[in-house]
Amino acid sequence: MKLSIVLLLFLVSSFHLSLSQCYNALFNFGDSLSDTGNVVIAGLPYGMTYFGHHTGRCSDGRLVIDFIAEGIGLPHLLPNTAKNASFHQGANFAFIAAPALPFDFFHQRGLSKGLWVNASVHEQVDRFEKLLPSICGTPQECKDFLSKSLLVVGEFGGNDYNTGIFGGRSIIEVSTFAPHVTQAVAEGVERLIGLGAVDVIVPSVLPVGCFPLYLTLYNSSNPEDYGPKTGCARKFNALSWYHNTLLRRQIHRLRQKFPAVSIRYADFYAQGFDFAINPLKYGESPALLN
Repeated sequence: MKLSIVLLLFLVSSFHLSLSQCYNALFNFGDSLSDTGNVVIAGLPYGMTYFGHHTGRCSDGRLVIDFIAEGIGLPHLLPNTAKNASFHQGANFAFIAAPALPFDFFHQRGLSKGLWVNASVHEQVDRFEKLLPSICGTPQECKDFLSKSLLVVGEFGGNDYNTGIFGGRSIIEVSTFAPHVTQAVAEGVERLIGLGAVDVIVPSVLPVGCFPLYLTLYNSSNPEDYGPKTGCARKFNALSWYHNTLLRRQIHRLRQKFPAVSIRYADFYAQGFDFAINPLKYGESPALLN
């Protein structure tokens, strides 16, 4: 998908990922934007433009995490559920439809119906922590190993907000999820730092008000509900913006607490928004994520 390439270019320019930067391994946590096979979507067109067969990716080709792996000279990440696999060069803990928050959060709010993958941030970090000794040995050996590894934590949050919005809740109520979501992401990052991570990328959420699904399901006859330049739904983009503001605050707090750790914010929102404003700049039609 062309959006994946756009986001990759942003990552490369922002973080200077290159073959000259040496990493032992790459570990990824997240949802459908980066799942490489923990949840397998069968059939084509998924995977057909690069792999030639379906791979579990929500894409017809490679994802941003695939390009990152290639950029730092590592193989495409295997899903952590792969059988008889070696994870010494990395593993992917992302699951399609994974929320950042645990199921209990949604059960308590009567939003159980739309949930089907219990793979929150903490669940994914739990899986990582259990797998780690088989990769690197003792806690100190693993700290040494992770000091030369790159970890990508997110995107997280999209499915949390989808659960509320598709469950018929108001945007005001769904906005109250954001402090919980961003705190969960920050807690996950802090747990990874405790295990030895020193180089972490934390992506923002995308401008969901530009998604065709939202524009179709929640269309409005009021032109004031849409951005004049993009045609994107303002209230949904405001939710994404609010999430990202809180996420940046959490990252700032973690940077102050762990000054020796590199925690880099990947602004998917700004890049996705630019894609909507200037589609021809990227050789694409005006419909974002079409």
